[in-house]
Amino acid sequence: MLRPIIMVLGVATAVVWARRTVRHALVAGPSMLPTLAPGDRLVLIRTHRNPRVGQLVMVGDPRAPHRALLKRVHAVDGDAVDVRGDNAAASTDSRAFGTLPAAAVDACLAWRYAPISRVGLVGDRGGGLSASRVPADRRRSHRSARR
Repeated sequence: MLRPIIMVLGVATAVVWARRTVRHALVAGPSMLPTLAPGDRLVLIRTHRNPRVGQLVMVGDPRAPHRALLKRVHAVDGDAVDVRGDNAAASTDSRAFGTLPAAAVDACLAWRYAPISRVGLVGDRGGGLSASRVPADRRRSHRSARR
């Protein structure tokens, strides 16, 4: 009699945790090409950790609060985060609206689940790029942010 109650409580706890922790997103524009393409469907994990340079993140659009942006962390300086799109010509990012507070980072990209031909991890398991794949100017930005 106690076992079904425990199982129901366990499932309910897991559902509540997932609803608060896991986010889904649909890529709508070309700002992150070639990494993310329009139509890509993504799973993101909500985080309260400080973002890392090279990490793909979801941030609220400071110009339109109901909109979310998927961008790459270009630099971290204390509590300020510079986010940029991989396709600079098609991206509205920190170059247009300035740096964001680190608290503006809502989630980190974990997995692309559609389309089937592009399914898989995007970046490393932590949601960002490994240091060897981060361009040198971004690594310098990261090191200077540590000082």
